Parts: sequence; structure tokens; C-alpha cells
Amino acid sequence: MSIKTHFPAAPRGHAQRGTDADVLALGDAVRAARSEAGMTQAELALVCGVSRDTVISLENGRSGVSLGSALSILRGLGLTLLPAART
Repeated sequence: MSIKTHFPAAPRGHAQRGTDADVLALGDAVRAARSEAGMTQAELALVCGVSRDTVISLENGRSGVSLGSALSILRGLGLTLLPAART
């Protein structure tokens, strides 16, 4: 049984990505590590005690993720955050 509506389904857009190169690089590293670990975003969120939306925001390089949440996600993936001098 299908439900018919008068409204067409809204097309799904791509997630908004941030613009800061450092935050984008961190998000790419998190996504790669999560994929390598064979985890979904929901599984990683559950392990780290954060919401799936937080994982998505970090992976997309959005700047609204708190440092505490970012560190929890990194720890959950066995990653660390090391400060480095800008060159």
C-alpha cells in the first residue's frame, strides 16, 4: 500500500560543509577513520556519547561542534588532536 500526496517529494540536498580548511581536514580525517573502522555515524555517536547530528556536523567541517564533543569522537576512533605551529 502506498500513500499518495499532492506534493512531490522534496529533493534531498547535500549536507552543508564548512569553509575553514582546518576544520574540513579534521572532518575528513574523522570520516576516513570511521569508514575504516566499519562504523556508521549512528554507531560512532552511540559509542562516543554524542548525537548523530554532532558526528555529521564534524564530518562536514561545520564549526559549531564543541571541543569536548570533537575530542570524544576522536577518542572513540583512537585518534588524537595535536597542536602544531602554523607555517
